[in-house]
Amino acid sequence: MKLNTRKLMIQYCILQGSYWASFCVIYAFATVFLLSRGFESSMIGVIIAAGNILGVVLQPMVASIADRSEKISLHKLTAMLSVIMILLLVLLYFVPNGLLAVAVLFLLTDTFLQVIQPLINSVSVYYVNQGVSVDFGSARGIGSLSYAAASYILGIVVEKFGTRSILMTGILVALVLLVTVLSMPVLSSSAASRPKEKEPEQNDAGLLVFAGRYKNFMLTLAGITLLFTFHNMNNAYLIKVIENVGGTSADMGRMLSIAAVTELPVMFLFSRISKHFKSSTLLMVSSAFFAIRAAGFMLAGNVMTMYLAAMLQIGSFALYIPSSVYYVNETMLDQDKFKGQAVMTATNTLGGVFGSLFGGFLIDNAGVGAMNTVCFAMAAAGAVLVFLFAGRHE
Repeated sequence: MKLNTRKLMIQYCILQGSYWASFCVIYAFATVFLLSRGFESSMIGVIIAAGNILGVVLQPMVASIADRSEKISLHKLTAMLSVIMILLLVLLYFVPNGLLAVAVLFLLTDTFLQVIQPLINSVSVYYVNQGVSVDFGSARGIGSLSYAAASYILGIVVEKFGTRSILMTGILVALVLLVTVLSMPVLSSSAASRPKEKEPEQNDAGLLVFAGRYKNFMLTLAGITLLFTFHNMNNAYLIKVIENVGGTSADMGRMLSIAAVTELPVMFLFSRISKHFKSSTLLMVSSAFFAIRAAGFMLAGNVMTMYLAAMLQIGSFALYIPSSVYYVNETMLDQDKFKGQAVMTATNTLGGVFGSLFGGFLIDNAGVGAMNTVCFAMAAAGAVLVFLFAGRHE
């Protein structure tokens, strides 16, 4: 089958863009939507955390289907989950304002949003492993741009048309995701090209078997969990952190813009960077930047130093996202690659759960300064674990 690689790259950019626009609509505007439906802030935190936890549980299970099934392709599985997410958003649009019904529907929507994420990343791996050039970094950069654009546009739309427009926008961008993934070619040689393992016990890895097979990988994930607990704790309570040094919500907006802009060069240039450095090395560099960024936030005494700390996003989150996808692809056996992407994404999600819950507790009981200190300690410990285990081969 002759592929138009330029068209395929455009399709994958649209796929990443539509997913991260969906993520912005459903996740970033979750509080805005749920407050309008009568939920208290504490209830919203529990709903989002529960959705993330379910996502962590289901991501590896769903990815196993993509790894093992000969009947359900990665593309078809992603499309099926997208259809479910669209149906849940439609139900949310029409359901009355009963707290229980809205809570359950939104929790499930959030869960499926989380489950789809590693599959979107795995689409690039699917083509690369077939010898087709797909630049993940550039596509993920488009995802970041789409997230920023969706955030800006939806803020205006919600102000003008109300919070129901959040659901309508979510349905529209999810439909773009669905149409795009269905339009992408499924390579008939993919199943045949996968080498069969000689040892029968390696043919079907449950999560415990998977963890035993990739011990160094799992210890690396422990470090990444700590890094993302810091990352998500800092993001979730950023307004508190910046107010602690005399800043305002406007300063927070500028800081988020600085962080977003610094991500783009690394993501767009990552394919070139990866030709000169191993993915494990880039993962280590990224972990070091996370720790330095955490130190910057801990030591910041004014808004300007907060801006400088935000610029360290260029070597932390921006470098981590593509290098983690490449790292999984280089570390896993062919039969475990989709599950590996799911476990990696689940680790990020788990860090979000810990960060959201633990950060609020620290601020309420010990203050912002204590939270910043704990963030640095976790980021430093996480970086040490990544340095110790990411470069080791099983």
